[in-house]
Amino acid sequence: MKIAITGHRPSRLKHQEKAVKEWANKWLQTLKPSCVYCGMAQGTDQIIALAAKKLNIPIICCYPFPKKSYHPVEEYIMENNEVIYITKEYSSNSTYYLRDKYMVDNADLLLCVWDRKPHGGTFLTREYALEKDMPIIELNII
Repeated sequence: MKIAITGHRPSRLKHQEKAVKEWANKWLQTLKPSCVYCGMAQGTDQIIALAAKKLNIPIICCYPFPKKSYHPVEEYIMENNEVIYITKEYSSNSTYYLRDKYMVDNADLLLCVWDRKPHGGTFLTREYALEKDMPIIELNII
């Protein structure tokens, strides 16, 4: 089973990073995925990717476009894992949606950390997964 992950950056996690980490560990250990597709953003993406790395689950690091520099956490996650760039360069915010769509299109299940607000990348990724009838395991941040 291949898993895609989506969720909020730190500002929308409402200081619930520990709960996200515990939830991610539980589901990664339960599902035992063959790989995790990760968008590599700070917050949910990196929390779940770090949990997967600790469990020796391969991570497919999906960037919308190449960056000039990477944060040390990103470099650590990327180490010994596949890195994919969806486009050659940033063109608009839709570049991020193309990355999220790619992850959903290549996975069997979506792990979603969502604050239930109907806007932003997490919402759009979740909606796309629902359109595809993809199973979603969700942690609601309220």
